[in-house]
Amino acid sequence: MMKKTKIDWCDFTWNPVTGCRHTCEYCYARRLAQRFCGDVRLNKSSDRLQLDAPRGIYTLKEPFLNEDGTLTTHYPAGFEPTLHEYRLDMVAQKKKPANIFVCSMADLFGEWVPTEWITRVFDACKAAPWHNYLFLTKNPQRYCELANAGILPKEKNFWYGTSVTTKGAPFFNGSVTYNAFLSIEPLHGHLEAGIGSFGGVRWIIVGAETGNRRDKIKPQREWIENIIETAALTHAAVLLKDSAEMREVWGDDLRQEFPPELQRPAERPLPRCEKCRFCETKIQGKRGKTRTCEIGWSADPAYDDRHEPRHIPAHYAKQSPLWCPLRKEDCPYEAED
Repeated sequence: MMKKTKIDWCDFTWNPVTGCRHTCEYCYARRLAQRFCGDVRLNKSSDRLQLDAPRGIYTLKEPFLNEDGTLTTHYPAGFEPTLHEYRLDMVAQKKKPANIFVCSMADLFGEWVPTEWITRVFDACKAAPWHNYLFLTKNPQRYCELANAGILPKEKNFWYGTSVTTKGAPFFNGSVTYNAFLSIEPLHGHLEAGIGSFGGVRWIIVGAETGNRRDKIKPQREWIENIIETAALTHAAVLLKDSAEMREVWGDDLRQEFPPELQRPAERPLPRCEKCRFCETKIQGKRGKTRTCEIGWSADPAYDDRHEPRHIPAHYAKQSPLWCPLRKEDCPYEAED
């Protein structure tokens, strides 16, 4: 499962491993998995879900489907740790570079996760080096253990994050060898940060608790100001995660910074022939409409001396053909007058 996400600090979430044994009362992932897991007791009786009984973890080699081929659930074991082997090659199938949050529905570095699972996820990431991979854990000691064992990759597109909520929580600072970041979400107290508090962390994400939990803690503005002021001492980027709760505390002018390596250029809107000023539409009797592009040949070096309109195939009526000049980064034309 690899999904486009509304999380404002990444492009996609990818969950080759799901499930967690932390007991965070505010956890959205546990609620989501339990809501859509189906009959877990019945699911666990299936031989498709392979149990490692001593460790209480599961492996799923194929999607958990009904007899008619429809998907039953993404979480057949509920929120028990599960390796979904069929998802490991999904990032390599995504060819456009993206910032990918790895295991948003798990803690990949929890004490209960076998090192073999972690290395398989690392290998899948290395097979698609055009993406940036963002990992997040509440158990940063596992990063240190893997680093000491020579297992933690030093690739520049790997970002190792620690989730903290209160003052004094341990985190992985990365030193100069690894890219490290902090996710302070939900912010549950004044960190009282100062010189040296954030070490070598290069990026700090701050979020308020969302949802309707009865004991939900609302952050104070001075807590956030303290984080921003301390981050400035080491030039760490700061992103205030967008939510109604954060805007209530901070206002609409949310600071949303990314480290240079994670910045993506704004996507060019896809040209649509039917709305383009260079497209001419003609009615041809019973044949219906035909469309031509006034500048269609200009983007093709082999035909850039041709000045007649270029025919637009009918199936591109609502978008534009791959040869459309307006798709090119260096196009001298504008779609609008």
